[in-house]
Amino acid sequence: MLGIFPLKTKRRIVNNPHFWAITVITLVLIFLYQAWPWRESNVGPWFPWLSSLYNLAVIEFVNHIVGILFLIPIIYAAIFFSWPGALVACLLSLGGILPIIADMWPNYYLITNIALLLLPFLLVSLATFELEWRRKERKIFAERETERQVYISKILESQENERLRIAQELHDDTIQTLLVIANRAETLIPAGDDMREVRRNAEWIKATTLETVEDLRRISLDLRPSILGDLGLVPALRWLVDHANKESGINTRILVSGEKRKLSPEAEVTIFRVTQEALNNIKRHSRATEAVVTLEFTPECLKISIEDNGQGFRPPKKFDRLASRGKLGLIGMYQRIDFLGGTFKIHSKPGEGTLLLIEARC
Repeated sequence: MLGIFPLKTKRRIVNNPHFWAITVITLVLIFLYQAWPWRESNVGPWFPWLSSLYNLAVIEFVNHIVGILFLIPIIYAAIFFSWPGALVACLLSLGGILPIIADMWPNYYLITNIALLLLPFLLVSLATFELEWRRKERKIFAERETERQVYISKILESQENERLRIAQELHDDTIQTLLVIANRAETLIPAGDDMREVRRNAEWIKATTLETVEDLRRISLDLRPSILGDLGLVPALRWLVDHANKESGINTRILVSGEKRKLSPEAEVTIFRVTQEALNNIKRHSRATEAVVTLEFTPECLKISIEDNGQGFRPPKKFDRLASRGKLGLIGMYQRIDFLGGTFKIHSKPGEGTLLLIEARC
């Protein structure tokens, strides 16, 4: 009867006391039903409890059913051994009562009795298959989520690589070429006062070129500041805050506590980009006068808070609703932190500023 179980499972079942309890109950019931129906005249003074069995026998006899008591070991087996255990108990029970039914009633009553004993097995099987289906669905969902995380990782990695390539090209090629143009334009400027128009044009070329150089340097730094790779996260964030001070005019400060340590390159780039996007949002949308970036290094993680005293807003309860409200920057920040296995929370109310709380695993 244990043939449907693997070898290791058989050993575990045989060593399980519930298996022996179910076996003993089933064998006792088979023995009792061999004397079915129990006659009241045979109960005697020594076995008064058999009167209840006699009453049960009457009910079964009237309804052409044998084996209601076998539902006990079947349900018992279903609870502790799921549908395989219920099936084994059903087969044992049927083996004990089918000869009794065959001797007493026509064959069509077999269907009723078999259905009675198989009902718990069918119910347990349906529940088991439903749970198994849900487990597989959860597994598929987890696999898809893993694939999504890998996909996002590759996208972010390719974005950073492309930014690095563009920044290097701007710095090594475009900026250097513009500087050469500016120097060449300076040589066109005559020493005397003659050729004033040429002088004005040359000065304009030089000034415009130098302005373009500064713009390209700013874009290059925004794309991929070399300080992040050269000096690490904290100096890069200090540079970012100073840069935000100059660009936005908002009084922005950075506070660092705890023992500083090196994070993985992916974590440092992610935290830098999230902070950069948060400061850009403050500059563009908050109408704030002050902002504070706080870093707290703990043994388990890095906690970051970015707070401003601006106009605030009413954040939705779910992040997926940010897209419909045009908050794409916040979605990007959330996805980056979620990819690291961290947490990203927004606290804001109209007129009360905004607070971003971030925890990233170290």
